[in-house]
Amino acid sequence: MSAYENAVARLYELGHELHNTPAFKFHLDHMRVLLAELGNPEQRFASVLIAGTNGKGSTAATLASILRAAGYHTGLYTSPHLVRINERINIDGHDIADTLFADVYERVQSAAERAVAKNKLPHQPSFFEMLTAMAFVRFADAGVQIAVVEVGLGGRLDATNVLEPCVSVIADIALDHQKYLGNTITEIAGEKAGIVRKDRPTVLLPQHPEANDALGKAILSSGARAVN
Repeated sequence: MSAYENAVARLYELGHELHNTPAFKFHLDHMRVLLAELGNPEQRFASVLIAGTNGKGSTAATLASILRAAGYHTGLYTSPHLVRINERINIDGHDIADTLFADVYERVQSAAERAVAKNKLPHQPSFFEMLTAMAFVRFADAGVQIAVVEVGLGGRLDATNVLEPCVSVIADIALDHQKYLGNTITEIAGEKAGIVRKDRPTVLLPQHPEANDALGKAILSSGARAVN
């Protein structure tokens, strides 16, 4: 088995994020510990964070393409993948190479093991936490100027929300992952609004009236700036 095949197999052994993670597990403390052990790579590039139920992946891909065309060295992190896990980590239109994937995996896994040994982490990070940390390490190593990052689930407690995005984008919100995010569009919108940042723009794509109301209140209370 190659180093790449081993890395992929060990990641898949962690299981599907939603099937193996109880609702109360989602928080950011463990992700911050893991990234600190890696030297906080997420602080070495600008970012755009994109949440939503429908269209966030296509919005992320389109924005990354625009940024590349404008001359920016651009990272793109999306999920899930269609064919190969490498698709999730992309720089300037190219998926991460197998050798780099294996190398970055080993670095992140070693950091996780150190954190567990020091009792900084109670257990192995999850599948999505590992991949998110790998993406941030690769983007930092490659010196990307800006990374377009698609939220995995919700927003407020998603592993990607450790970033401090220069722009937050919220695509169409509908009922999804109600076990984790809430039973109404208002509750779900409140979770996705967790990616907005004070004094920074939040771009809102067309929304259901209930989502518009919840997002508007969240933006006002956080001090962010809405752009429709």
